Amino acid sequence: MNYGFLYGVCWVIFHLWHPIFRVKGRQNVPQGSFLLCANHRGMADPFWILLALRLPRIPRIMAKDVLMHIPLLSSLLRYLGVIGVKRGENDLNAVKASLRALKNGETLMIFPEGTRVKRGKTATPKSGAIMLAHRTNTPILPVYIEQKRFPFSPMRCVIGEPYSVTFDGEKPSIAQQHEAAQELMQKIYALGEEK
Repeated sequence: MNYGFLYGVCWVIFHLWHPIFRVKGRQNVPQGSFLLCANHRGMADPFWILLALRLPRIPRIMAKDVLMHIPLLSSLLRYLGVIGVKRGENDLNAVKASLRALKNGETLMIFPEGTRVKRGKTATPKSGAIMLAHRTNTPILPVYIEQKRFPFSPMRCVIGEPYSVTFDGEKPSIAQQHEAAQELMQKIYALGEEK
């Protein structure tokens, strides 16, 4: 399956559902490897983000491991290079695959909240993205995807400025990582307040 073909099919399907799609901050997308971190409202979020960023190749995407065991869908996800992660446990295989991808110069898409979050609700973000960014010295690109959705309504994606995660000392504490994860989500949701 050709990436350009897949991109074109997604563009047509998604724009039929939401004809108006506004993107702000596309100039902020860095060159080289980066961690793409976004809020998570719906199953189509990865596709909307791909359409917004117009990346030259498909990034690796972290998704819940149960999706990797659904017939047909699992084959497509593996073809696209999706990394399945087991919820509620330290999935070392997923961590190793993510570190390897970043060290190989790839882009990695993560939803730090770890689950879809309805508009007006909150979820405690996981610190995995922070840990990966720190260990690989990879910049984080915060991205906000519209939460208020209904058929044929305008869609919006706001791309923030990339930044690096820094800590005092070589090994940050768990508390420092969690605080950095909270700050990341604050940056992401702040993008949604921009006009």
